[in-house]
Amino acid sequence: MKKIILAMVLCITGFVALRAQKPASPSAFFPLNVGTYWVYKGTVRWDDPESEKPGSADVTWKMTVDRVIRKQGIVAAVVTGFPADLDWSAGTTEPKPWLFIEDEKHRVFFENLGPEFDLSKLNGDDHVFDKFMVDDNLFFQWPVSEGAKFCDEQAKKREDGNYCWNVAETTKKKLQGVSGAPPDEQFIFRMEYSTLPDDQKIELVQGVGVLGYHYHHHGTVADTELQLVEFHPAPESTDVQGHNP
Repeated sequence: MKKIILAMVLCITGFVALRAQKPASPSAFFPLNVGTYWVYKGTVRWDDPESEKPGSADVTWKMTVDRVIRKQGIVAAVVTGFPADLDWSAGTTEPKPWLFIEDEKHRVFFENLGPEFDLSKLNGDDHVFDKFMVDDNLFFQWPVSEGAKFCDEQAKKREDGNYCWNVAETTKKKLQGVSGAPPDEQFIFRMEYSTLPDDQKIELVQGVGVLGYHYHHHGTVADTELQLVEFHPAPESTDVQGHNP
């Protein structure tokens, strides 16, 4: 009898040990907790109609997580001040609300909500975000591999790679010069989206977010160059769960 009990204890102990060794499920890519913010510095360039010469301005830009909603299988966040707000500006534009969504398959979607969007519309049921989780808003799905592309099926057939988010490069290095960033080497990948008139390049780091943002128009001068200089993650306890009053 004692041998049977001992065998059972050993089996249970082994099972627990295996469970303990099993890698934990990966967390969300972006640190989407209310109060998290990023500070960027860089330059904006534009065509100045008065001087008829290109103008430029050094800018400091802040992006903030203002609201987080967790529903079955997704986490959604309203983020104010995504760097693309500075495109086609003289560096003095107002930050606008963007919606970021990550689902349980680690697909990441984002969309510019615009200043007139009624945020109370996000207080719906578990399917309120379905209309935002479409191919046109798909940014990437991680883990990523160099050469992967994210877009609708028609755009994927293009030989030039335009109108898709492409994983253009993957590297690993320390985030030197970024206050608040992890001290060890980080996996960095660069996403590129090109069209006939313009292109975007966005450098991403899991657990940190957008490391660099670059926009370039191919005709009229309109350029945005930003690099992350400060990262301020907020504790998870500040998240807003479910509906927001």
